[in-house]
Amino acid sequence: MVSRIDQRLGGYRLVRLLGQGHMTRVYLGEHVRTGVQAALKVVEAQLSSQELAELLIRAQVLTRLEHPHIVRVFDFGAEDGQPFIVMAYAPHGTLRERHPRGTTLPLSTVVSYVRQVASALQYIHGYKLIHRDIKPHNMLLGPENQVWLSDFDIATVARSAGYRREKPQGFEGTVPYAAPEQLRGRPRLASDQYALAVVVYEWLTGDWPFQGTTQEIALQHQIAPPPSLRERVPAIPPAVEQVVLRALAKDPNERFSSVEEFARELERASRQERLPLSPLPRSQFKSPLPFVASPPSATHLDEQAPPPALIQPRLVYRGHSARVASLAWASHGRYLASSSQDESVQVWDSRSGETLLVQRGLSLEAPAIAWSPDGRYLAMTDGLLSEVVQVLAVLPHEAQAARFQSPAGARYEGLSERILALAWSPDGKYLAAAGEERVVLVWEVATRRIICTYRGHHGSIAALAWSPDSRQLASGGEDRTVHVWEPATTTGSNIRIYYGHHDKVNALAWSPDGRLVASASDDQAVHVWEARDPRGLDGGREPLCYYGHSGSVTCVAWSQDGQLLASGSVDEQVHVWPVSGMASLSTPLVSYRGHSDWVSTLAWSPTGDAIASGSWDGTVQIWEPLAGKRLGTH
Repeated sequence: MVSRIDQRLGGYRLVRLLGQGHMTRVYLGEHVRTGVQAALKVVEAQLSSQELAELLIRAQVLTRLEHPHIVRVFDFGAEDGQPFIVMAYAPHGTLRERHPRGTTLPLSTVVSYVRQVASALQYIHGYKLIHRDIKPHNMLLGPENQVWLSDFDIATVARSAGYRREKPQGFEGTVPYAAPEQLRGRPRLASDQYALAVVVYEWLTGDWPFQGTTQEIALQHQIAPPPSLRERVPAIPPAVEQVVLRALAKDPNERFSSVEEFARELERASRQERLPLSPLPRSQFKSPLPFVASPPSATHLDEQAPPPALIQPRLVYRGHSARVASLAWASHGRYLASSSQDESVQVWDSRSGETLLVQRGLSLEAPAIAWSPDGRYLAMTDGLLSEVVQVLAVLPHEAQAARFQSPAGARYEGLSERILALAWSPDGKYLAAAGEERVVLVWEVATRRIICTYRGHHGSIAALAWSPDSRQLASGGEDRTVHVWEPATTTGSNIRIYYGHHDKVNALAWSPDGRLVASASDDQAVHVWEARDPRGLDGGREPLCYYGHSGSVTCVAWSQDGQLLASGSVDEQVHVWPVSGMASLSTPLVSYRGHSDWVSTLAWSPTGDAIASGSWDGTVQIWEPLAGKRLGTH
């Protein structure tokens, strides 16, 4: 293949060669007008008109893929019959370059990589797309060392044109990583899971499960059981080996139901050393593994522990006639605000349950709400324009504290699509909003001026949380990431990203000391991680995971002392978790089962003695999580 350095292609000057495959070369390109750098993959094979058309169709599909762990494809085309695609530049190379064959990786590193790759694969599997060539060579490292999956079937046409006879008929991929059905020319979604399991096997043991010539390896994939990982590396936990071997099952139906489930079970196995060692029935993998964790003070499992006593609510508020969507406790602890799909926001007394203020005529989509830190104002989405924020004054009359004035307040504009999350900074100076537009806006409350527009997300944004010092914002949502950033500049700065979740992030909460962030997700887990070091790579702690829910986790809140964490779920329960032990758990300290439908929102009282939880059953229930005991002492 002839070098193309210093040539121009698609508006880019090719600066240097980054890598090459059988029929492709990847160059670092620099745009001739803007100077922006990108990676250009050039297909060197001679393609027929049909093959060229097929490649360009596949490239067009890739431009539509937007995911934090998929390399971004910006453009594609052909000049003088020379096809190419323009992709984001990965400055740190590939995982194969970082970890050459023969290298063994720490289990925690493997879990982190698998989590990111599986997230990307689950995304494309949702579109019924198969990658077909999962291997470390196709895992790039982005600017912050995040993993980007690449080579989504782009080189398939080139390979078929260049060396059809070198591969089994109908096969596309790389033999040492290929699933049995893929080698037979019948790939399916589970084939990507098998290939990822081979990569995990290699990372943990230093080599592929099968050795020999290409033909010998292909045959072993189809008929030979994979050798034990523990025979090669005895330190590998038995539960981890069990998970990997299941993903390497010859029959695709015997693997995990999804690549996301494989990643989740691998992470659980890596954190839980007391899993049963015998093969588990398939049904056990459809819910959290049967591991019971004790509170931090315990040193053993108590399998005979009696079921916890049912907690009775202190107050049940029934002012809404439809699902409760949002809940916020005023800082003084007396009043609660709740929004509902009955098109209202209501302010009420948390002690008596008396309704104090009702704002009706709001949008059918229940509005987002947020109290000002002093408890005097309530921000909510506008009743007519769900992309506009309005602020109501909630001021008690001098003569009677149970009556409120609600004069027309300020309006904050700038978003063009529906708002899903609102957050008022603890110092009262700023208001943040985000939603379907994939943008976070931050206004200065006093002037209504937009001071920051953050565009880092690749999907709708469902959750916002300010740090206690009002200097940082955490935002999360559909792209399965949480971004921690500072609105000190007009576009946001000092950005750190947490990639731990496998599905949409629904809720965020910052610990009172500002050190930790809790995130709740559709992946049925609550994660707790250090805001300054989300991935635990710079000396910080690795993220904690709480797995006790059996459905999507919708909301999360800290106790006032930061020792306990509450989470609500579509499983109709609220769990309370101890954080002080810094241990991952699957059994909560307390479970509240008072609701008859999804728990959609919750808030811990500012006084620390109660939790308010809102549900699709139309109620808000106030209850004491530790039955009269002072919170935070356990």
